[in-house]
Amino acid sequence: MTTSSNIFPLVVARFMLACPFLIASVTTFVLLRDKATRGYAIEQNKALIRALGDLGKEVPQDKLAIFLAVLQGIGGFLMVFNHKFGGLLLTLYLLPVTLLTQQFWKEEHISLGPQQEVLASFLKNLGLLGGILMFMATTDGVPLKVKRKAHLD
Repeated sequence: MTTSSNIFPLVVARFMLACPFLIASVTTFVLLRDKATRGYAIEQNKALIRALGDLGKEVPQDKLAIFLAVLQGIGGFLMVFNHKFGGLLLTLYLLPVTLLTQQFWKEEHISLGPQQEVLASFLKNLGLLGGILMFMATTDGVPLKVKRKAHLD
């Protein structure tokens, strides 16, 4: 159990860890609303769509963008409020997306620049995944609102 002096940094850390997912989710929905920016939102998932196509899976591009945005949004929101299920949703999003789209070992460019960019993205996602797993391992899973009510009684 965490002491009351550790609660504030943990809440801030959960919020910071969830921020990229929450912002990506909101941005995707905003971009999908306008016909002029809809293509850009779908283009963000091009690598995943191509990887799924290589696996023989045909997925409607706009539905994939919506599904991924919902997964990120719900996962990030639940994680901020100390639900382990939010961490599980973000893991279910991040693990396959990272393995399918950040394959630095397959980059065969003459210059190392593109390979290093993909490797950097892979390592960033790996770090996010480590933070999510750490959250899931250290949280008691009790929502913040429930903790406050119990404390006030």
